[in-house]
Amino acid sequence: MESVPDRFQQRLQREFDERRGKNARYSLRSFAAHLGADHSTLSQVLRGRRRAPAAHIRAWAKKLGLTREETAAYIAAEQLPDPLLAARESQVRHWTAEAMEVIGSRTHWQIWSLSHEPQFRNDCRWIAARIGVTVDEVQVAFTRLLRLGVMATGAAGEWIPRLEAADESDFRERMLSRIREMSKEMQRNA
Repeated sequence: MESVPDRFQQRLQREFDERRGKNARYSLRSFAAHLGADHSTLSQVLRGRRRAPAAHIRAWAKKLGLTREETAAYIAAEQLPDPLLAARESQVRHWTAEAMEVIGSRTHWQIWSLSHEPQFRNDCRWIAARIGVTVDEVQVAFTRLLRLGVMATGAAGEWIPRLEAADESDFRERMLSRIREMSKEMQRNA
């Protein structure tokens, strides 16, 4: 996993901690005065309640004796999205893409519907020929049906539908409901 670069807040906290280590009476107000900052603004930055704007980073970095390159790196790091927010946004994009595939393609319904027929064969080529799509499209759709728990595979490799639906509209509605449930579950576990 890629490491997340230090935020300027972390650099400020280390500097403040070092100064307090040398002088237990060193206060946040003293640190703010050294940086030429308002103590309440500095407090909010140190507690992670707000990010330091680029102008503050430049001024404070200069007071701390950081190089221009270090300062530029901290400013760039502040532009990165919060890792938790980025993960949530990625999940939202994933589940939205899943939903759009279900809405935009009849392949899922056709596979599910075909799996109920007595002559059904769990052969992607056979299915592709029957519903008029490519083998790749069948494989992608079947993988999605498995992932969403709408279908399963048995011990002998048979494809087993695990969703009841009256018609295509009901099927699509139940699939979208399942996507919504899985999205919520993933967000709770994040």
